[in-house]
Amino acid sequence: MSLLTKIVVLAIPLLFLLLTALAGYAYSQIRFLSLPISSALALFTVVLPLITGISTQGVRGLIVRSSKNEQYQLTIPLIAVIGFQLIYETVVATLALTYILPPSSLNCGLRTKWMALYKAKDADAIRTIQDAFNCCGFNSVKDMAFPFRNQAASECAQTFHRTESCVGPWRKAEQMNAGWLLFVAVIVFSVKVLSILSLLTNTSWTHPPWGRRYRREVDGDAEEPEEDNGALTRRLIEENANDEGYHDEENEPAVGTLEAPSGDRDQGPRVEPSQLIEGHGNEWHDEGHTSNT
Repeated sequence: MSLLTKIVVLAIPLLFLLLTALAGYAYSQIRFLSLPISSALALFTVVLPLITGISTQGVRGLIVRSSKNEQYQLTIPLIAVIGFQLIYETVVATLALTYILPPSSLNCGLRTKWMALYKAKDADAIRTIQDAFNCCGFNSVKDMAFPFRNQAASECAQTFHRTESCVGPWRKAEQMNAGWLLFVAVIVFSVKVLSILSLLTNTSWTHPPWGRRYRREVDGDAEEPEEDNGALTRRLIEENANDEGYHDEENEPAVGTLEAPSGDRDQGPRVEPSQLIEGHGNEWHDEGHTSNT
């Protein structure tokens, strides 16, 4: 394993931990400032890096298993895992984006949330918002400001010497924390896609067996592939066909070729009668002589 691969293997879990901490911070700010962002959305974003890490490992296992079986098609479990991730991250990113843009449409949700706190006489929530941003009221220092129990609404500005309303900084806090949620979803999605693409490009999904064999031969990382008997025999015959003919013995000329004497090479091959063994050479001669008589 190369140094870069080791760094990536260690960096991805650390990145997921940082993203989880960031989403957790955004969730705590949403609760602390009573922002009109869904708590369920924030919680789903907090667990998103963990779910993505587990599902990515599952995808990796499916890809490795498929590459060993030399299957060049997506399996149903792999499609289901990837589809679940895409839907999950798309929903989180889309919902987080609705709390960022457009800014003019956010005032309605903020006013609804503030009014609900004011009607519920939730003094702690409104006071926390006013103290966090050093402001009073919603649209003005007299608009539903704390303290509100049998006292004038403008007492907040007189008591704490504040001149700004809370709608502006409260809206910025909503956009910022929703942006953190969107950031976590985008980074997790990008890391997941890059991880899957890296796995796909390093397995048999993109490299067929003959390609892998060729790379092993070039790199010298594998032994010579075994050949079957038929292929080996045909290869030997083809190699020998280009060499000189078959010899029964070392000094015997090749079968199917007749060499002429050195002086008569231009006249072609010549057939010479075989030498008859002594003692038997006159048998045909005697028989011929007898028949003539």
